[in-house]
Amino acid sequence: MNITQKDFFVIWRRPLMWLVLALLSFIGAWLFWQLLDRYSSVQLSLQALPNPPSITQALWVPFILTVAKLLMLLIAMTSGLSFAQERAQKTTWYLLINRIRFFGVVSAKMKAQWPIFIWIWLQLLVVVMLLSTGGEVNSIQMIIGGIGLSLYVLWLMALGQLISSYCESTGTAVLLNFVVFVLIWMLGGDVLNESYGLNWLSLVSPVHHLQWFAEGEVSLSSLIYFLGGCGLFMWLTAMQLKRLKKLI
Repeated sequence: MNITQKDFFVIWRRPLMWLVLALLSFIGAWLFWQLLDRYSSVQLSLQALPNPPSITQALWVPFILTVAKLLMLLIAMTSGLSFAQERAQKTTWYLLINRIRFFGVVSAKMKAQWPIFIWIWLQLLVVVMLLSTGGEVNSIQMIIGGIGLSLYVLWLMALGQLISSYCESTGTAVLLNFVVFVLIWMLGGDVLNESYGLNWLSLVSPVHHLQWFAEGEVSLSSLIYFLGGCGLFMWLTAMQLKRLKKLI
């Protein structure tokens, strides 16, 4: 059994993980229903505007950001287990023995978390089908938004694994992941931008870049942010594994 298969069974055989998935699905559906109900109540007022927002502009962006917030908890759990559990169970030696390159270990553990993408795209597909019954939707914007959300998830996974590699307890890793994710998200919050103006702090937060994707804008800086950040975090994790092997 390779690393990916081992981690896949460790993560997805946990009843708690499926309970969290079910809970997040319910919360996501309920929040989308609230967005839809609010849009329906102000739809007549919006039609009086010279350029009223389409159903995609009014509902797609807030839904993408809502799913992104919910995913922070799920990814904090899956990525938190990756290396912290190995260190807690004293199995790091078996993981790193006879290895010269450690980037493959990092990528293999990340692959075990990829079923999350199935959940994400199923959620998005259901929402697209519902929105298409209520009006004309912008399919290109929705595809770009889904791609942006996937890049955001990869970025979080890589960051979560980096944090996990420094922890010796799974509980600490999961909690620290979630706290760091929330703090980074808050850097791009509306309150901060209103107080200090659009500054470099908002560019550090994934919210700023994810929102561009949700609005259908493909920015080179956002691609570099997500892909470059993911690669950087994975490389730092590999360096941490190299250091751990020397300590064993």
